[in-house]
Amino acid sequence: MDNRKASSSLALRISSVAVLAALVAVFTLFVRVPSPAKGYFNLSDAVVALTGLVFGPFTALIAGGLGTAAADLIAGFAQWAPISLLAHGLQGLVIGLLSRRKPDSSPLAIAACAAGVIVMAGIYLAGGSVIAGPGAAFVELPGNLLQAAVGAVLGIPLSIAVRKAYPPVKDWSW
Repeated sequence: MDNRKASSSLALRISSVAVLAALVAVFTLFVRVPSPAKGYFNLSDAVVALTGLVFGPFTALIAGGLGTAAADLIAGFAQWAPISLLAHGLQGLVIGLLSRRKPDSSPLAIAACAAGVIVMAGIYLAGGSVIAGPGAAFVELPGNLLQAAVGAVLGIPLSIAVRKAYPPVKDWSW
């Protein structure tokens, strides 16, 4: 019986990662506002924040990274896929790790998302400097910061609502 429960828990976690990665990809592709240096503003950060706050660091690492990388490949931005994989994966990991001790603490969630913003924007700044040049990367920086801030503003209340509506979700953290 114990093995069946562990197997069921692992299957639930893996399927959660797959569904959340797909949700990240959809939110990345659904709202795309072009930016000056050929990038685009999207809502992926809302799902990355939600995932880190509700499902934990490792689910957010995988779902955030794979979802945004897949969206870049689908949208024709293949050169950005590895950077998105790293930027949003580590963003989710940071949010999940920092909020893990007190997942119901709004101030901690805000601080975790702020740290995630810094990680994500820093990686895009470094990667963008290589791909498009430092000038273009700095032009994109305010948009990346705004995108992540909007994601936190949407993701934090969504995480609170999900945990309140379905308390057993706390057991899915990975």
